[in-house]
Amino acid sequence: MAAPNKWTRERVAIRKPHIDRATALVTSGAFEGRGHEWADTTFPGLILRVGRQGGAWHLKTESRTVRLGDMSMSVTAAREAAKRSKADLKAGKNPSKDDLRVWEEATKSGLKPAKARAVAFPKTLHEPTEAERRRDGPWEWHDLVDIYLAKKLPTFKNGRWPAQYERHLRRAVDDHLRRKLVRDVTQADLLALRNRILRDRPASAAADTVEAIKAAMDWAKSNEPVLSGLDSLSHPWWREGVQVEYQSGTRDHTPTLEELARTLVIAEHYRALGGTAKETSDAALAALWALVLTGQRLSALVGTRRTTTRDWDERPGWKIWTWTAIEMKGPGGGGRRKARPKPHGIPVPASALTALARFDTDRSSTFLFPGNDPRRAITSSAMTGLFDRLKGKEKGARNGGVTVRPEGDLMENHGIRHWTAHDVRRTLPAFLDMERLGGSGSAILAHSKAKANGDQDAERELPAAITLRHYIHSQRIELKALGMEAWVSAVLENYAREKAAFEARMPVAPALPEPRAPRARARSRGRSAETNPRPPR
Repeated sequence: MAAPNKWTRERVAIRKPHIDRATALVTSGAFEGRGHEWADTTFPGLILRVGRQGGAWHLKTESRTVRLGDMSMSVTAAREAAKRSKADLKAGKNPSKDDLRVWEEATKSGLKPAKARAVAFPKTLHEPTEAERRRDGPWEWHDLVDIYLAKKLPTFKNGRWPAQYERHLRRAVDDHLRRKLVRDVTQADLLALRNRILRDRPASAAADTVEAIKAAMDWAKSNEPVLSGLDSLSHPWWREGVQVEYQSGTRDHTPTLEELARTLVIAEHYRALGGTAKETSDAALAALWALVLTGQRLSALVGTRRTTTRDWDERPGWKIWTWTAIEMKGPGGGGRRKARPKPHGIPVPASALTALARFDTDRSSTFLFPGNDPRRAITSSAMTGLFDRLKGKEKGARNGGVTVRPEGDLMENHGIRHWTAHDVRRTLPAFLDMERLGGSGSAILAHSKAKANGDQDAERELPAAITLRHYIHSQRIELKALGMEAWVSAVLENYAREKAAFEARMPVAPALPEPRAPRARARSRGRSAETNPRPPR
């Protein structure tokens, strides 16, 4: 039994039998609770409500409820009245009670619908164009998505993330939400959207879309509250009201040193894949080597500029590679909070530089790893494409074609578990922990704990040569050098072994000379590395 102060509700496509039932309920007074409501599924928001005092048609929206007329009005007439009233509300006007009363009487008198409309609603309703709606409001859901993406996407770095982020948010523009006013979107709407995505896609896809929606609505509430229609909301309910039971798992895959070195070997050997004339560029191979040798984030590493690398006089043959806070900034997006980026620098041993110098990159380029256009750096997506080719992933081609990989999965074929660029950042610290250099590994991969204003000072002073000593101190370069020396030596030693084993299996002359690892020798921890390694064979 319904509570005394509650309405009993049904969701149906209202027809004449429901009006007859409503009339019978009023006549008999046999109500459960406060009364009965039928919510029309044909025209959302239209309600037939009956209670002990009688019955009437209403239009119910998020902002208000409008009485349309007596329940004796036909279903068709009630839907027309609801349509007119909703259009008025959408235009920011109050539905005219006089117009609704005339409409009710005209339809009851038996006037034909066209004539009744002419009598009750003499003014033609103006349907705003898309441009007018986006300029003057109120926005529909697809307007918000388009406008927000136009503002957001240019803030991302180049790479795959802008396209991915747009795909996440555009999942929300479906038939259920596309034409709905932003101000009328409810918690139930977004939860239903989430559930629709979960039926067809993994939880991570739903989580990405929900986070992008929250970011879009946060932006609209803060920047365009009137046009979006969110100005009347005192609390952004979407922040806590829509969640996805998903947490991105922490990857526990840590490739071995042997796997990393073997990947370098096969990447050098299999430069042309899929039967195409294209080959992996020297710049891409150099970037792959730099990734393994330094463990830096790929987005910053591939954009390394020659002007931000400098000689380290205290260690002849070494260089210090540096990145500004802006260069260290990741793609972001999705509403997730991230730590503020800071300037970063690492020391690069002479032996690592010798290994990289084997590759014929354009020395006139501003970048260490130039793309096909030397004015630009190779992109993260190009490096991801290199990994995909080594994993045997097919690629779409023009006119619906497919670029096949007849060599198959080269990583699997050569006993290498699949790994990504970020996985090096687990192998490097794990190795240095075993060498009792865990602090050095942490410093290599992260940023130093700078004192007050240290980040700003380093950023400002880095271009001046006289500040290099200060930068070396603030960035703990000496500490990082201990780990870099040990790690680079281990990578080169493993590369030499893997190269020899590969040539024994497949005796094909390599296109590149082999970099020689520094000879291991006993020395106290903290002393510099061998600074004059023998040249490659």
